[in-house]
Amino acid sequence: MMAVCGILCKSVILIFNILYTVVGLAFLGVGVWLRARYPDFPSGSGDYVLIAVGIVMLITAITGDIGGCGNKSSSLATFCVLLVVLMAAQLALYVQREKVDHRLVEFYVFLYTIYITTAGDPVVGGTLRVIHYTMDCCGALGVVGVDPISHTCPEPSGFLDHFKSPCPTVLVDVMGKGPPLAMGIFYGNAVLMLLCLLCSLALYKILRMAASPRYTQLTQTVVSISGSHAQPHLYPYLYPGDGVVLTAMEPELLAEA
Repeated sequence: MMAVCGILCKSVILIFNILYTVVGLAFLGVGVWLRARYPDFPSGSGDYVLIAVGIVMLITAITGDIGGCGNKSSSLATFCVLLVVLMAAQLALYVQREKVDHRLVEFYVFLYTIYITTAGDPVVGGTLRVIHYTMDCCGALGVVGVDPISHTCPEPSGFLDHFKSPCPTVLVDVMGKGPPLAMGIFYGNAVLMLLCLLCSLALYKILRMAASPRYTQLTQTVVSISGSHAQPHLYPYLYPGDGVVLTAMEPELLAEA
């Protein structure tokens, strides 16, 4: 039963770490690209946030892989601490959602301006596409085909789908009344981190139990057949569960027996 539990926990940790590695690399890459290519544009510290979040996610994923796949209890303990920190950070984001929404609007305006002025940076365009599809919005105007970055917006399936919500309007209250996909990602990440934390704690307990000593030392007293004084001996071989204790006797006692 414990073996099955350990395999399931390792699978959950592995899936979590793969997702966090991919997303962390994406955040880090976009943040470094924006900082290196457009240092003079006012980004509202969005590029620094992406870099910091990407680094933390990668460190968390690497630590979890070492602890889960390598059966390292110390790495698992560190992984649990990092998960708690990430969960606390996500809770803080929700508590301070008004400030977070304001920063998101600033960062979107930064990306929007860059994409128009640089005639279509591919990295910025991909980032805008992810935002548009996640938030179900389109540019600053909200009209597909009219907004200058309409080709990064979701493809309309009908006439009414050409009219989307402007992204600054959506982002200004995304933490309160965000689109279903965005809120699903937010709450889904919280549930996934909680599940991974529970699995990490369970796997840590299994590893600690496996590392505990298999044998227990007992001190017993053997009385010689001739009635001499009792002689204490140390018997280090006790097999738990089978009721068998291997004992040793002094040579003279064996001869008398």
